[in-house]
Amino acid sequence: MTGTVRLLHASDLHVGESTARDSGVAQVVDAAIAHGADALLLVGDVFDHNRVTTEAGQALADELARLDVPVVVLPGNHDCLVPHSIWRRVEVPANVTVIMSDAGEHVDLPDLDVELWGRPHPDFDDLRPLHGIPPRGARTWQVAMAHGHVVLGPDDLRRAYLIHPDEIAASQRDYIALGHWDVARDMSAGGVTAGYSGSASRNGICALVTLAIVDGTRQVTVEQLQLGGKT
Repeated sequence: MTGTVRLLHASDLHVGESTARDSGVAQVVDAAIAHGADALLLVGDVFDHNRVTTEAGQALADELARLDVPVVVLPGNHDCLVPHSIWRRVEVPANVTVIMSDAGEHVDLPDLDVELWGRPHPDFDDLRPLHGIPPRGARTWQVAMAHGHVVLGPDDLRRAYLIHPDEIAASQRDYIALGHWDVARDMSAGGVTAGYSGSASRNGICALVTLAIVDGTRQVTVEQLQLGGKT
């Protein structure tokens, strides 16, 4: 594949959070449209908790139907897949895939020559989002989604949902879309591009990831976007 693929990467919308002024859902969709994204990745904590009403959850799902491109959702620790999860109570439109398998799941986007992999949070217990990630697949572009805390030093080892830099480096992915942190931060390791998009609601930011092959060389670029404004 020689074309360019654009992925809008957003996370931590925290819909239902009592202190949030704006969930940012409409702005994320608007940004995906404005920047010509070929797919939207929502990397966890789309909802702040599973007490969100079904009506509010359905409103978000219906908002995603404005897009005519694939949307892939990875449930995080706030909107984990417990029996009463909001993701089990809404009807998502045809363009939306919610990753549901506890062991991790592949999502194939053949029109984009992209294969995604992610492990959702099944409950409130601890887990390692990238542990045991399967080998690289056959599609040109291999992307992982992971909602957790990247270990930067010894103090981080006391936290939950740990992602180790060596797991990023060994993943063989072209890009790893991270969620869980409110701030945007580059977490690339071992030649694998990875990063937090930052919170779409709390900080009004997301990331536009461009995958391209130029003169036979893979290029992955990440541009931070300010929602509702210019880049």
